Amino acid sequence: LDQKKFDDALATFTNVRTIQQRVLGAEHVNTLTTTLSIASTLGEQSKFEEAEVLLRELLGVQKRVLGAEHINTLTASFTLCGVLDAQRKYGEAETRWRELLAVSRRVLGAANPDTIATSRLLASISSRT
Repeated sequence: LDQKKFDDALATFTNVRTIQQRVLGAEHVNTLTTTLSIASTLGEQSKFEEAEVLLRELLGVQKRVLGAEHINTLTASFTLCGVLDAQRKYGEAETRWRELLAVSRRVLGAANPDTIATSRLLASISSRT
């Protein structure tokens, strides 16, 4: 996608989240999902620091509201790991990949595609640290 499409997507997600916060509440699962979309779009634009801040805030809420093992929480964790990796914060990224892999194996199973992807990305980052 070109930059304009990312900018348009970010504006749309931000507008949607504003409405969701007002109508559904800041901690509603749909609002949280839109927040993840915003963070992912920021990451796609290489705005890693902004994405990281938003993801850390999001994960705090998700763990409290949805639980640490909810699929949406796992998805946000996966996204944060990728953002940390992109910023070359390999030590923290590796630690978080390991934590995510343990939860993914327990919750999703070892053969789940998301668990396999997490394992592969952990192996990749482990080779760089």
